[in-house]
Amino acid sequence: MRTLAALAAVAVVSCSGSPQSQASPSPAATASPVASSAAESKAADFRIRLDLLLGEHVFIIAKQSSAPARQAEYTSYLSLLTTNSTDLTDLVRSAVGDSVATQFEQIWNAQNDYLVSYTIGLVTHDKAESDAAESSLSGAFVPQFSQFLSAVTQVPSGLINPLLVQYMLETEAMLDDQQAKNYPRLYADIRTSYANATQVGDAIAPRIAGRFPDKFPGNASSPAVDLRATLNIRLQEHSYLTTMRTSAVIGRRPAEQAAAATALVDNATALDAQLTDLFGATAALGFDQVWAAGNAAVTAYASAATDKSRQQALAQLTDASVTELSGWLTQATNLAADASGPVLESQVEAITTVIDDQRARSWSRLAADDQSAEASTEVVADLIATATIAKLLGRFG
Repeated sequence: MRTLAALAAVAVVSCSGSPQSQASPSPAATASPVASSAAESKAADFRIRLDLLLGEHVFIIAKQSSAPARQAEYTSYLSLLTTNSTDLTDLVRSAVGDSVATQFEQIWNAQNDYLVSYTIGLVTHDKAESDAAESSLSGAFVPQFSQFLSAVTQVPSGLINPLLVQYMLETEAMLDDQQAKNYPRLYADIRTSYANATQVGDAIAPRIAGRFPDKFPGNASSPAVDLRATLNIRLQEHSYLTTMRTSAVIGRRPAEQAAAATALVDNATALDAQLTDLFGATAALGFDQVWAAGNAAVTAYASAATDKSRQQALAQLTDASVTELSGWLTQATNLAADASGPVLESQVEAITTVIDDQRARSWSRLAADDQSAEASTEVVADLIATATIAKLLGRFG
């Protein structure tokens, strides 16, 4: 299903408005311990920020839909949904101004409210509530957002509306999968929705940045930026899928754990294809082995029943995801271990913090820590992108 990608293709026909402020850079734009590259610019930051916020929204919706029975966890992810909306609104404001951003915020928040109501109706078997939410999504959100996009892009709403209708059907299907505990279909639908959401950012952001070069200088769609964006997307997806898998491990939901594991394999396959293209099959195979060892160690850490077994799993995770991965980066990209090591250590610490929250049922901190773990992967992605571009200057320079 390519609904959001098709929507993006329609939306990029034309964009209007005037930016009021610059987009916030991704965390790695200032945190990378290596020199900046052709992939780092205000235009690139805007594109990647939009990609990641739209992708994050998909995962928050998926995560909150699994948690209504655990009220504190549910509240935690609802709070993160609000944060995501605020961040998206700020980004819209930086691109098209205050008045348009206010319109966007109202429409986007209404969508979130309807999705939450739809979820609650499914969980409580309140068909009236879920039907009312579904009616609001199709009868209020879709036409309002269609008109909004039409006004901003100058594309007739008649072209946009059918695509939004299909988009909402896909989102509702993901929520239906969750409540039906159809985990294979759920994780397939999550990955499809996530891919489509990030394609919207990829399509729209370069168009907006190109229209306003004073606010977004640089190239938002060069091969170097494409590399940086793709690595950020793959690692964000990996982070949120990982914490969904560890939640299933700790919650003793084996069917969901298996489906999440399959989704992680699919994510790794996509990374493998990208690295094979960059460095060749032998180097990619070495990465696959290190990556698989890290994933296995994360699962072992989540399932550890004693302090001793937890420490053993943590040692295995550190060896795979810090020592071995750092070594692979040195071989593949010439990135020094003292540059990558601290960044990878921070990422391991962030992901284990989420798992500790899940194990301890620290629901009030869980969603924020989940987001922090994802943010740590952005630093890793930009680090790898910068080092890769430096090594392959003939291709990306």
